[in-house]
Amino acid sequence: MKKLAIILSVLMLSFTAYAQNPGNQGNNVLDKLYFGGGFGLSAGSWGTSVSVSPIVGYRLIPRVSVGVGASYTYYKYQSGIYDYSDNRWGGQVFTQVALFKNLFGWLSYEFINYSYNGDQNDRRVAERVPLGLGYRMPLGRRGAFNVLGAYDLLHTSSSAYRSPWIFTFFFTF
Repeated sequence: MKKLAIILSVLMLSFTAYAQNPGNQGNNVLDKLYFGGGFGLSAGSWGTSVSVSPIVGYRLIPRVSVGVGASYTYYKYQSGIYDYSDNRWGGQVFTQVALFKNLFGWLSYEFINYSYNGDQNDRRVAERVPLGLGYRMPLGRRGAFNVLGAYDLLHTSSSAYRSPWIFTFFFTF
């Protein structure tokens, strides 16, 4: 069972699927909209984390898109001494720019509302501004596997996030 939890955690750690059709650049507003989102699952002896993150984007011009997203995470920590659970929610606004054939730039503003040290009466907001580069590997006519590496421009030693580096893998179709 523990081996299955580890495998599922690795597979679902950063899975995001964006439903978009980059080839369709018509003048109709609906042709430029895309929807998508992500799902994450992590489990282990430390606890459990389950998250969902829907997005909606709009292609301003063929190489530039902007969008918004929301996120929700249920987090449960179990150490035997200190156990707590938390409902974390947040949002983001993002910009994606196609730089070269398969290379893209990424900039977003993200925030998450969480309980500090498991105290539901002490809720705080953590913010970050990831700036990074991504590489898109085509999978057929419309799909792609994407790798994104970004650096949080707001990160400090007292940040709610442990590292300024963000690495994400996601699919587009």
